Amino acid sequence: MTAIVPAVKGIIIHEQRLLIVRRAAADFGGGTWECPGGKIDFHELPVDSLVREIKEETQLTVTPERLLYASSFLTHPDRQIVLLMYICSTHQTDVQLSAEHDAYLWADETMIRQLIAPNILADFERHDVFSLLHR
Repeated sequence: MTAIVPAVKGIIIHEQRLLIVRRAAADFGGGTWECPGGKIDFHELPVDSLVREIKEETQLTVTPERLLYASSFLTHPDRQIVLLMYICSTHQTDVQLSAEHDAYLWADETMIRQLIAPNILADFERHDVFSLLHR
């Protein structure tokens, strides 16, 4: 059976660095570096899901500023993620991870290019995410 999973992620920038988190080894996709976020629950608005997921994963309270891009990719031959990527702001920088992730970084462009999966990196380049770090 095929599944389409709607998800949201947040681009959170502090002092020209982007917050990325690493999935815990025991979790699906363990070891993968990504922006915080997660699945959109049934009857939930995407921005509400984004705020909830980032709070659950990092303890940060964010304000979604705008939708930056939408993307789609397969995690299995029968499972497709439809991803909404938002730019978020926060006044907090003290990240406290949930059990879902085992590390975090406020990463500069060089670190992001080394750590992020190729499909995410391609989206970042296509949608000019790195220019946000240099403002």
